Amino acid sequence: MQLRYPIDLTIEEYNEQKAWEHAELDHCPFHPEGGCDLARHGTYPRKFPEYCLVPRWYCPSAHKTISLLPDFLASRFPGTLDEIEQAVNTAGSCKSQEEAAFV
Repeated sequence: MQLRYPIDLTIEEYNEQKAWEHAELDHCPFHPEGGCDLARHGTYPRKFPEYCLVPRWYCPSAHKTISLLPDFLASRFPGTLDEIEQAVNTAGSCKSQEEAAFV
């Protein structure tokens, strides 16, 4: 499961500050009442557009991991949210996909 990590940093600032080390998950999304022994479970790398680490936790009761995806990254897509928004805006303002490809 991916949750939003509300952070007002660029990807460069995130990496410089090692912000994944300071991420906190207040409660388990599967067991908001607690008692599931939610534990930090390391990180996983995102390699595009720039290498960065995403923090995650493990819920042993649900047998699932939870990651906190920083605001600048897109869920289930490579790249940043800004890059995806730019592509959508370009596609929406062009008369054809061919035209959009050359913008």
